[in-house]
Amino acid sequence: MDRALSSFAVLGLLGVQAADVRRMLVFVVCLVLATAVHEFAHAYTADRLGDPTPGREGRLTLNPLAHADPIGTIALPLFAGLTRAPLFGWGRPVNTQPRYYNRKVSMRGGMALVAFAGPLSNILQALLVAGLALGLTAGGINPDTHASVFGVLGLFFIMNITLAVFNLIPVHPLDGGKVLAWLLPSRAQGIDDFLAKWGWAILLALLLSPALSIIFEPVMLLAYKSMAYIDGRWLSAYAGLLGR
Repeated sequence: MDRALSSFAVLGLLGVQAADVRRMLVFVVCLVLATAVHEFAHAYTADRLGDPTPGREGRLTLNPLAHADPIGTIALPLFAGLTRAPLFGWGRPVNTQPRYYNRKVSMRGGMALVAFAGPLSNILQALLVAGLALGLTAGGINPDTHASVFGVLGLFFIMNITLAVFNLIPVHPLDGGKVLAWLLPSRAQGIDDFLAKWGWAILLALLLSPALSIIFEPVMLLAYKSMAYIDGRWLSAYAGLLGR
């Protein structure tokens, strides 16, 4: 009991409210689930193409613990929640070796398929959640009465859309970099080499500049309109979870 009281006292000194802790924990749980499916999709696609590496490393599973990154999935979101910084995170990347891919696809094409499988899984998760929210409201479940449930569904919906769009940005080491490498003609190999060399710097610049907001603004607007179209109260429940 004393330790629990001490923990709450520390959180109080940090200015962290109970709602912040709840929002942080919900975010971590949603992130763990979304990234688990994302990374499993990478592993499954690589395995279907003939690469035994994901299976050997225990990644052919939907067990979230197999795909969680101690820093990106747990520590960083918790820290962001405590400090009220923007919530952000990632899962543990799946290793794949293109030399094992079957001859039905080129090595570069196989890498693109494996890469695209991750964002595609996030899009499918978002559609599944939207369908669930639609079914619940059509069945007479009131989002105002069950604001906590619909708030979590909203967070999971938006999170998966965010993960899909962010990972499809065409720079390495994101999934979009591998997709772009496959789409580029051989004479444009220099572009891919440049993005492979400077991808981290470009990504960091995007994160620190308004450019990322410009990319996400129309996507998020469409996502919010979709939530409002299904039921405006769903969007309100999501805003309530965020404390807006």
